[in-house]
Formats: sequence, C-alpha cells, structure tokens
Amino acid sequence: MPMPLNAQVAEALNQQVNNELKASHVYRAMAAYFDGQELPGFASWFRGHATEEVGHAMRLYDHLVKRDARVELSGIDQPPKDYVSAEAAVASALDMESEVTGQINALFELVHESKEYGTQPVLHWFLEEQVQEEDLFRRLLDQVKAAEDSRWHLLMLDQELAGRQEA
Repeated sequence: MPMPLNAQVAEALNQQVNNELKASHVYRAMAAYFDGQELPGFASWFRGHATEEVGHAMRLYDHLVKRDARVELSGIDQPPKDYVSAEAAVASALDMESEVTGQINALFELVHESKEYGTQPVLHWFLEEQVQEEDLFRRLLDQVKAAEDSRWHLLMLDQELAGRQEA
C-alpha cells in the first residue's frame, strides 16, 4: 500500500485546486467583459485560458486521488465584471498569474520540506507552466499597451488573438 499523502500537503494541494478554479472563473468573466467590448478575439482567448485553468485544477485533483487523499472544493467568489480598459484587464490577468506563481512556489517549498517526492514531478510541470504563462501575459500586455490608443490597432490585435492557439 502506498504511503499516504502528508496531510498538510494534501490541504495545500486542495487549496491550489481551488485557486486554479478561481483563475478559470476570473478568465471567464474577462471573456464576458471582452465580449461586451465587441472584442471577440480577446474573449475567445480568455475562454481558452479559462479552460486551461480547469485542466490545471484537474491535474492536481487527479494527483490527490492517486495518492488516496480527499478532494475538497470550496466556493468561488464573484470575479470583477468590468475593467476601465483592455489594458487594465490584461494587467489584472498578469497580476493573477504572478500570484499563482507565488502559490506554486510556496507549494513546491512545502512539498520539498515534507519530503513528498512523488508530488514534486507534478509541481515541476506547474513551475515551468507558470514561467510560460507570465511571459505570455507580459507580452500580451505590451501589445495591448501599444494598441490601446487606437481602436483600429486594438481590433487588429483582437483579430490576431482570435487566431492564436496558445490557450
């Protein structure tokens, strides 16, 4: 019989499952904001990221199940509905990704200190994913900042986002 998952690690992994689901909820709200701004490319891109975040949650969920730990879901607060601009929405998304990076780093530190070696490979994937996500959102923010003074440029970026397959 496999060694049970450390209770503190199981609790922290459950918290991260919920953090990932919260991020998905926020990205769906951002998609709705962009749909309301008639920027369907941005909306589609954020819907894709919302789906990706659910996948992240399920990756942790599955690990908890494999380690015979109970999965505990919590409620999700209502996300913001409005932003002052596309730039503010994307900046908020970048801030959230930075926050998730901090959460993953703290989780990795706990797993390392707890000698939960079987959980470390799962978190290695998340560490690399967060490097990619922060870079992606930082680049998008730079593009939005460059385009935002012109609705036409923002629409061109919107069209480009509609064709991206990153999420």
